Amino acid sequence: MFLAPTSAAQSGDDASRSMSDIRDRLSPPPVSDPPTLVELGHTEYYLYCMVCHGDRGQGLTEEWRNAGDPADANCWQSRCHAANHPPDGFELPRYAPPVIGDYTLARFATIGDLHEYIQFSMPWHMPGFLEDEQYQRIAVYLADANGITGLNSDLDWMELAARAPTSRTSVAQPVVQAAVSEAKVSNQIWVRPLLILAGAGLVVGGVAWVRRRRR
Repeated sequence: MFLAPTSAAQSGDDASRSMSDIRDRLSPPPVSDPPTLVELGHTEYYLYCMVCHGDRGQGLTEEWRNAGDPADANCWQSRCHAANHPPDGFELPRYAPPVIGDYTLARFATIGDLHEYIQFSMPWHMPGFLEDEQYQRIAVYLADANGITGLNSDLDWMELAARAPTSRTSVAQPVVQAAVSEAKVSNQIWVRPLLILAGAGLVVGGVAWVRRRRR
C-alpha cells in the first residue's frame, strides 16, 4: 500500500520520459553551420528514408511503427497505405529492411554500388524521384552510420564512391552487380506492358490505315 503512490509517480515519470524520447526520435537531425556532407545526408535520410527504414536504420519494425502516434501504427489500415489507398497515396510494403547495423550493407562493395542501387529502387513508391546528389549524400550518410570515417566534402564523388560502405562486412562484386541489375529491372518493369500495348496500338492503327487506303 505504501508503495502504490511511488509506483504511480514512477509510471508518470516513465511516460514523460517516453514522450520526450519520441519527440527526440522524430525531430530533424542537428546540423552544423555550414553542415557537413554526412549531416546533409542524414537530413536527406530523415526526409525520405526514415519513415520506412527507421530513425536508427532498424527497418520497419513494430517498435518503430509504435514510436509515434498510436493511431498511425497500423500503416496498412483501410484508406491509409493499404491496397485501397487514396489516389495520391501508395501501398506500403510489409517489410522494409534495416540499413544500419551488422551485415545490413553486406552485398555492396563500395559506396558507389550502394548509391546506384538506392537510386534505381528508392523511394519505394517512386524510384529515381530524388536528385543524383541527394542519393549520393544518403549513401555517404549510411556509410558513416555503418562505421566508415573520413567522409567529408574535401573528397570528390569518385573518391567517395570508391570507399567501402561499411567497416563491418564485405562482399564480392558480382553479388553487388546482381543487386543493382535487380533494382534496375524492378524500377523499369512497368515499362514493358506499356511498350507492348503501344506496339499493339501501332499494328492495329497500321492495319486500319491500309484498309482505308484500299477503299
